[in-house]
Amino acid sequence: MIEVRGLKKTFDGFAALDGADLSVPRGAVYGLVGPNGAGKSTTMNILTGYLSSTSGRAMIDGLDILEHPMAVKKKIGFLPEMPPLYLEMTVKEYLNFIYDLKKCTLNRKEHIAEICRVVKIEDTMDRMIKNLSKGYRQRVGIAGAIVGNPEVIIFDEPTNGLDVLTAKVVTDFLAELRAQGKTVLLSTHIFSLVEKLCDRVGIIIDGKMAVEGALPEICGGKSLEDAFFDLYA
Repeated sequence: MIEVRGLKKTFDGFAALDGADLSVPRGAVYGLVGPNGAGKSTTMNILTGYLSSTSGRAMIDGLDILEHPMAVKKKIGFLPEMPPLYLEMTVKEYLNFIYDLKKCTLNRKEHIAEICRVVKIEDTMDRMIKNLSKGYRQRVGIAGAIVGNPEVIIFDEPTNGLDVLTAKVVTDFLAELRAQGKTVLLSTHIFSLVEKLCDRVGIIIDGKMAVEGALPEICGGKSLEDAFFDLYA
């Protein structure tokens, strides 16, 4: 479903990505881990069309993101590390805006109500986003990402900096996506989250994919944390 081959991205001569490869089968949950600055967000921004690659290929469902950007974007729900919310809108206004922006054809009232139920923001619909806590803003960002029921969900650090209760809501939501057979790519620093939810994992260091594959193969009987630090040492 997601294929990245030899992906490179340079900024003023600096290689943020240097030949990265990864593969996410349809219906799999894939965890991308690595230190800050390793290239995780750059990979996701290229896959979602926010950045162009210097070389290599990034494909969603067989479509090259550079050759078919609009077709690919229709298949994707994306939550960047900092959700692009409109703070002067209410939650209801924002979700209806995203519904219209994505040209969604699902029943508006039922679809938005179901999304709000899943991410547990029903009680915030008439509140302005600027008055919500960071955790609730993150939930609203997730709700916006899944408007239109996209085939592929890409989350960049979805639990970063969240309180325990909100992190639990997000983790439960990811588990529900897995149960629904969605294709999910997420980056995270939380090894236990990857071990709990992910079928495959990629460890990226200094713009290079140090190792990539099924979780048992990567870990080799160790914890993911130990496998990571063995590579990073």
